[in-house]
Amino acid sequence: MEEIFNKLIANKLSPNTFYVLHSMSQKIKPNSFVNSSIEVKRLQIDNWLDENLVLTSKSIIFIQEIDSYFRKSKKKTTKDLLGSDYSDMITNYLELFPSIKLPSGKYARGNKKNLEINFKWFFENYEYGWDTILKATDNYVQERQSEGYKYMRTAQYFIRKQNSDAISDLANYCEMIESGTDYEVRHFSDKVV
Repeated sequence: MEEIFNKLIANKLSPNTFYVLHSMSQKIKPNSFVNSSIEVKRLQIDNWLDENLVLTSKSIIFIQEIDSYFRKSKKKTTKDLLGSDYSDMITNYLELFPSIKLPSGKYARGNKKNLEINFKWFFENYEYGWDTILKATDNYVQERQSEGYKYMRTAQYFIRKQNSDAISDLANYCEMIESGTDYEVRHFSDKVV
């Protein structure tokens, strides 16, 4: 429960404000104990609702995220999460990485079973498809290759770098692919004196 309150706070939503937002998403009238008009105004100001009182994509995603805390989770199999051809897809992903030892001293490719574990985590937390994943990975590898593989993550750490919180560079690159961000590495050609 604390995690939910932290998410509300991080998004500058009070429990009452979220209650009104959630009620609107379910098309039910909020309880009279909550001053809906004040909360609706707050939701519009912070772009949770548009001027026509329609939920924005930001609010829909956030409501789904909060709702997911209350769903009973059934353990999904690897095939359910990654798709029926996941073994081939992991092999394709792995083959995008060079078969070399990186400047960091680690091998660029990794154990396929470890990658499967990391991809299970990735697919539980992100909704990118294999096409996007493979394009994003190819862009990442080409970018690192142009710099002599300096600071390149291994195939496993590119998916998920485990610190206190899990960080995914792959998710960042997938987002750039889907948003159409230009990957071209730009170098300055003018000398600065």
